[in-house]
Amino acid sequence: MRIDWASHVALVLYSNFGLVLGDSLLAIRGLDPALAEKYKPVNGKFTCLDGSKELAFSRVNDDYCDCADGSDEPGTSACENGTFYCANKGHIPGKLRAWQVNDGVCDYDVCCDGSDEWDSEATCPDKCSEIGKAHRQIEAEQQQKQQAGAKRLHELVDQAKQLREAKTAELAEEQIKLEQLEKQLAEAEARKNDLEQQQRDYEANSNAGKLQALSDQHLPDFIRYRKLLSAELHILRAHRDTLILMLKAVRSDHNPEFNDEAVLSAISGYSEFIDAYPYLEAAALEYADEDTAAREERQLQMDRDNEEQDDVSLSACANAVEIALNERQTLNDDISMLYGLMDGMRSGYNKNYHDLAVKGAVSGLDEFDRTRERDLVEVKDQKQQVDELKKTFDEVKPQVSELAELASDDSSGDLDTQVSEARSAFWDKQSEKTQANSKVSNLQELLKDKDLGPEDVFLPVYKECFSLDAGEYTYEVCLLDRATQIENKNSARQNLGTFAGFGDGNDYSKLKFTHGTKCWNGPERSMTVKFECASEIKLVSVKEPEKCEYEAHMTGPFACGLSQQHVEDPETSGLEAADLSEEAEEEAEAEAESVKDHPHDEL
Repeated sequence: MRIDWASHVALVLYSNFGLVLGDSLLAIRGLDPALAEKYKPVNGKFTCLDGSKELAFSRVNDDYCDCADGSDEPGTSACENGTFYCANKGHIPGKLRAWQVNDGVCDYDVCCDGSDEWDSEATCPDKCSEIGKAHRQIEAEQQQKQQAGAKRLHELVDQAKQLREAKTAELAEEQIKLEQLEKQLAEAEARKNDLEQQQRDYEANSNAGKLQALSDQHLPDFIRYRKLLSAELHILRAHRDTLILMLKAVRSDHNPEFNDEAVLSAISGYSEFIDAYPYLEAAALEYADEDTAAREERQLQMDRDNEEQDDVSLSACANAVEIALNERQTLNDDISMLYGLMDGMRSGYNKNYHDLAVKGAVSGLDEFDRTRERDLVEVKDQKQQVDELKKTFDEVKPQVSELAELASDDSSGDLDTQVSEARSAFWDKQSEKTQANSKVSNLQELLKDKDLGPEDVFLPVYKECFSLDAGEYTYEVCLLDRATQIENKNSARQNLGTFAGFGDGNDYSKLKFTHGTKCWNGPERSMTVKFECASEIKLVSVKEPEKCEYEAHMTGPFACGLSQQHVEDPETSGLEAADLSEEAEEEAEAEAESVKDHPHDEL
């Protein structure tokens, strides 16, 4: 076989020094082209890149490590700290640790061209064309996802602009309405006061007048007493509902095979109680279905209804107090009985039995003890005030009953009706003003104080909720509002935190929720939400890497080019991405063709 001169030189250089004759005369195997200038021989010498040694250029890639930094062996495995450069034509160049060169393993994740196994028994054909194509396909899909997300982001910005304009207009209207209501309230109050004065003058010496005088003196005390009782009732109802739910869970989920006497006794007592009052179990289940916000709103509405019905007169308020006192006694009796069942089970159950329902209930009772102690702190603090109000109530109530009966024979004509109507009109206006004031405050907070992201991008989805059924639990994330864990078995809800802000450095692709329900023997629950770029907002997964610290993975446009100041233009960024992708594909195809046409340019 005849070998020409150039081929003979190339063969000698390749065999002896790992040097390849190429476009720039010599291409050094495994050398990063960015360092090529530093590998040009000077008077036949090569200087280690760290400057520590000068050696004959022929010792480059001679499979012996001369330089401390490994720079003389870019194409062999001689230097442990060396690196091997893979050109990977048709894909992305890579760098391999020197000890992996010629180790008999095709490291396609770094060297898709197989050039790292140039002198081993391994056969590593060049796969850069197919690997590069797959990589570019993934990049193209990511770019399309990024572009779609950026487009959705801009749609949200456009919606936010319209919403801000609408909310700003609504705020202006509500402020005007509030000013009008303040004037109307003043007029209603003046009319009420005038009619009440007429009524006082008319009834000065009547039984109704005496009752009114008694009312003027003591109605504020009665109302305060009723409100304190009402607040205590809210707490006691919650305590009773909690105990009912725990006993219900034990009855339905305990293991009957253990035949635990303490457990069976508690279940028997509960069954006897709930069979007599089945509506209490239904009420407890409704309580369990409520989140904190809904429960507070329901209780607030109950208080409003009580004010409207019970605080209009001394007689009505006195009757309401009597009813509240009776209910308080009933609640305390029920709680005492139900707690006794639970406490008896806690102290008497067989701890050797692995009954998860019972152990869960015992743990729940421990938490209940702490909760009840916290809840009743305020009640205890107000005990002296309550006792004083009760003493006044007990003294005045008989007079109220007597005067109310005598006053029924009095008649002041239409004046009583007019006073009643005037008071109702005043209270209605007062309620309207309170609601309008609250609405104005909420709108002002939303538009002026709340961080809604660059260009208000979160405004269109503010407080919008997204949920995920994860089997045992359903998780719900309400943007810029709250995060909740809902047990699918019994609909029990755990607060995982309220919105506390974005990621560090105003990272708007992360949401932080803190100060959730405290874990048993652990921290308050919290959640961090991390967004992945996509056009659709969706809750994808939730995990708990640390106790009671949750991480949620969501998709959405908030991770698609959202900076601290602005939202990138999806048209521009998308076109650039598309152009770059097309150029990369064309270059890769050209390189692949070049490799086919010149398979031995590099070895």
